[in-house]
Amino acid sequence: EMLDIPVFHDDQHGTAIILGAALLNSLDLTGKKIDEIKVVFSGAGAAAIASANHLVKIGVPRGHIWFCDIKGLVYQGREEEMFPEKEVFAQGDQPGTLAETLEGADMLIGLSAGNIVSPEMLKRMRQQPVIFAMANPEPEIKYELAKAARPDAIVGTGRSDYPNQVNNVLGFPY
Repeated sequence: EMLDIPVFHDDQHGTAIILGAALLNSLDLTGKKIDEIKVVFSGAGAAAIASANHLVKIGVPRGHIWFCDIKGLVYQGREEEMFPEKEVFAQGDQPGTLAETLEGADMLIGLSAGNIVSPEMLKRMRQQPVIFAMANPEPEIKYELAKAARPDAIVGTGRSDYPNQVNNVLGFPY
């Protein structure tokens, strides 16, 4: 509103746009329905919040989106590391871990830190999970580990040297 030109924030808007396309493609490949999936975010910063808002706009119910951050599950009534944009996505009223939150999840979206997801955590997800470990330069779980733990998964990272890159750079220069 303060500027007379449009503003595009690549880490927020760029990530959200590319993630939205990747999500829609993964649903087409797995046959899952957008209004039935459980999505878990690892990370709850600006890129994750913008991405979650975009996923809601394209059809993921807000109540199907779960956030975990450095303090664990973002739940109703939590006071640590909270702000209004994150609080909108609070689920439940008890603390929880990322591993617990992944139980029955269809999709993991990593926008957090490298090497924080274990193969055992991925085994808690539903069949044909979608794992987008997008932290750079090290993803939340290495591509090879994710594929070994879940051969039925669609796995993408933010890196260009692995298959299925999910990174805002894909939206440039257009």
